[in-house]
Amino acid sequence: MPAFVPSAAPRSAPNAAAASAAAGMLPLLVVQPALAEDYMMPPSWPFLLIFVVLASALLVVGNFIFPGERKA
Repeated sequence: MPAFVPSAAPRSAPNAAAASAAAGMLPLLVVQPALAEDYMMPPSWPFLLIFVVLASALLVVGNFIFPGERKA
């Protein structure tokens, strides 16, 4: 049995008006979005600093609460 069987429905030719409208919209897809140069990405180092401080504080507090067994 073949893996793909085409449908019996008749096919129509593509609409020329729709094709020309799509071709006319093509330049809009190529240009840069408005205000693309004014967007400033926030710096990532403050987020990294906050993450490191919070992770370290969590580990230190966890070691004070659950100190573990002392070895002699």
